[in-house]
Amino acid sequence: MNFDLLRKKDLQTKNKILIIVYALAANLGGIAQFIIGRPIGIALSLIIPVFITLIIFAIQHKIETIRPIFPYVVIISGVITVFGTIASYKVTLATIILSFFVLVLASIHNQLSIFIVGFIGSVICLLFNVILDTTGFMVEPANVFVVHFLMGLAIFLQVRQNKRLLESIESLSLASHEMAVKEQNLHNQLEIAVKKITSKLQTITESMTKASRAQSEMLASIHEVSVGSHSQSQYVLNIVNSVEATSAELTTMLNQLNQIVKSVNLASQSATVGNEVMNQLKIEIDSFRSFFNELNETFLLLSKKIEETNQFTSDIQKITTQTNLLALNASIEAARAGDHGKGFAVVADEIRKLANITDQTLVKIDENLDQVNSYNKDTLHNLTTGLQRISSQIETAEKSNNTFTQLFHAMGQLQTEIKDFTFAVNTIENNSKSIQESTNEFAAIIEQSSSAIDQLSTILSEVNKEHNQISVFVEETYNETTNIQGVQAI
Repeated sequence: MNFDLLRKKDLQTKNKILIIVYALAANLGGIAQFIIGRPIGIALSLIIPVFITLIIFAIQHKIETIRPIFPYVVIISGVITVFGTIASYKVTLATIILSFFVLVLASIHNQLSIFIVGFIGSVICLLFNVILDTTGFMVEPANVFVVHFLMGLAIFLQVRQNKRLLESIESLSLASHEMAVKEQNLHNQLEIAVKKITSKLQTITESMTKASRAQSEMLASIHEVSVGSHSQSQYVLNIVNSVEATSAELTTMLNQLNQIVKSVNLASQSATVGNEVMNQLKIEIDSFRSFFNELNETFLLLSKKIEETNQFTSDIQKITTQTNLLALNASIEAARAGDHGKGFAVVADEIRKLANITDQTLVKIDENLDQVNSYNKDTLHNLTTGLQRISSQIETAEKSNNTFTQLFHAMGQLQTEIKDFTFAVNTIENNSKSIQESTNEFAAIIEQSSSAIDQLSTILSEVNKEHNQISVFVEETYNETTNIQGVQAI
């Protein structure tokens, strides 16, 4: 509650009442003076102060600092009005009443300072009436002052009482406002606290619900893990047995591999020997092919000589034919010569015989040469075929040599791979032994874990029961808090 604002509004309202009462009284008085035919000075003494006061009232309506001074301006205007009325006409009952009216105006604000100024102003007005009375209208001024004093005393007591009442109301209002503020603060704090408690309880309830669900799921999971752990333990035992069997098989495989390595070494040695033998055979076949090549060249030369001999035989055959012709011509000439040609005929006969013998010899030579040519051709054909076979054998020997070489390298590579594989098998065997040991340890750990999981399952079951009970308590507290909020709202 803002009392300063209330005071400002009260001052503005009382100033408005003050100006209304003063302006109404002065204007009615001025109009009445015109009506009854009094001098215009009386009317002006009433209207001019009112006009000035109205201007000041309009100014104080805009300027807030002038508002507290405005009541004093009205009181002063009232005193001026009384003085002007007396000065412009004379002391009358109206001027006396105006003096008391100033006192009444001073009582409107119920403030001692304004009342005192108004009381002094009304006293001054009465003094004006006494001093400026030229007609003897103030017959008993003492009575007027007594009445004025009593009236002022009554108004003073009323103003003081109103002031005390206002102060009491103000103090009570302040106390009530403070109490209301405190109660509102307490109510707000309580409401905030209740909301926080309600929110926290709701959060706790949701958390407890989620925790209960999670614990239930955890129990189910732990149960499944327990079952799986037991199954896993059995599986691990089976794995141990399998690893042991695998280890035994690996040992057997390692022995077989060692035997294979020995066999491969022997085969490698045999391949080496075979390679050397094939190289030696290739050398011998190469020398044999050289021999056959030389023999073939010899037979080719022989064939050429036989062909030349055949040519010689043909030439001899021609000579023999010419000789027979010559012998025949000689015989014919000898027959013509008669006795003188008998000796020449004998020579011709001998030459013919010799030609016949030569011809027979040539026939035998031709037959022999034909046979030699036939034998030579067969021999050349056989030599060519032999050379081709020897070349094929050499190629086969080279292929065999290459095969033995490749076999040698392959056996070497196989020997290396078998050594690597043997090393890997040894490593696998060692790892298998390590796996077997680790698996045995793991089986023991799984057995211990299974026991621990069973104990944890039991503990979680108890914790779940306690959480359910706490959830019930939290829900009851939440309901009570909600009821408290409902009561506060009412």
